[in-house]
Amino acid sequence: MKNIIQIVLSLLLVTSCISDKEQGLSLVSGNLKAMSGKWLYVEELEVNKIKPLDSVQIDLKGNFEIDLQIPEPGFFILKTHSDNYILLLIEPKESITINCTTELFKEGYEIEGSEGSQLLKDFEQFMMSQKWQVDSLAIELNNSKGLENFYEKKMELDSAYFEIFNLQREYVINFAESNPASLTSLIVINRKLGNNKILDEEEDFIYFHRIDSALMSHYPNNKHALDHHNRVQRIRADKYDRFVADKKLEPGKKVPNIVLKDTSGQFLSLRDLAGKKVLICFWAGWNAKSRQDNRKLISLYPKLQKNNMEILGVSMDEHEKVWKGAISLDKTPWIQGSDLMGMKSKVVKNYNLLDELPYYYIVDEERMIIYHNKELDSISNRLDELF
Repeated sequence: MKNIIQIVLSLLLVTSCISDKEQGLSLVSGNLKAMSGKWLYVEELEVNKIKPLDSVQIDLKGNFEIDLQIPEPGFFILKTHSDNYILLLIEPKESITINCTTELFKEGYEIEGSEGSQLLKDFEQFMMSQKWQVDSLAIELNNSKGLENFYEKKMELDSAYFEIFNLQREYVINFAESNPASLTSLIVINRKLGNNKILDEEEDFIYFHRIDSALMSHYPNNKHALDHHNRVQRIRADKYDRFVADKKLEPGKKVPNIVLKDTSGQFLSLRDLAGKKVLICFWAGWNAKSRQDNRKLISLYPKLQKNNMEILGVSMDEHEKVWKGAISLDKTPWIQGSDLMGMKSKVVKNYNLLDELPYYYIVDEERMIIYHNKELDSISNRLDELF
């Protein structure tokens, strides 16, 4: 009888373990020796919010163990406080081990048992390197203020920032191409470098589409994959709307009028420039490429004036100090205007502008479109043909 009871209890225990696994019970454990005694918190990074899940106190030897009931793959934050955390991608039934010998995760940690979390770790390490370089440039720029060669120094630092930006863009594209079926791609393609988006939804739509196709095949019911899928559907619809809008802005069509305030607070209008050809430059003081193009335009400006052409700078800035500060630093001599509405300005819709800046329109004396393009080199070549 005793043996029968033991067998039944053993079967119940096995059944219980199987039931936990079937429900997706995941284990996160490890050793965080330098954080011993602290509380460790787990939060789920949902589509539109962060949800607290569990907490455990790290024992005096640095060991911890957390069981998580995870019905589907998702993103989770493991932290001791807001400035000391790591991002994990946890799959149901995964057993993850995390070891860290320092007080801060960012100083280095090891992770096993989760391919997705390892990918996120590698990406965050890359981002830390990028941030360190950008912060170093910002410090150097601040220390250069007041120097006689400040403008030249700023040009050098802007160029260095652009190289960092291009490096991140290369990394993101390679990551998306190598890991389209990993949910980690959703984190990578949506990260920014400062205020600048690395991938543009429309210009780089191919990467968003490829990730969507792969995720829908592997995770058709996952909330993060479905959110991305819905986003891709919206982008596709927006691309069609822009295609229709672009038809209204083809060469030979009349551009919409622009009415803005100039740097002195007075209203200016594109109509005020009737009788002159106009190069309309949509730009922003916070945008690195815009600032690089400003320097090229300065050297081009005298040639435009000789050929009865004016430049109208239309700023997509939201902050007056950033806008006017950029004008002052770059010493742009042409007409400048802004409504300080950023990308919410009505000119964005009227001119079918993407988030990517700068963008240019060449219009004739009657405000008829001659040409438009986002690349200044292409604009310059077209101007050479006109002159």
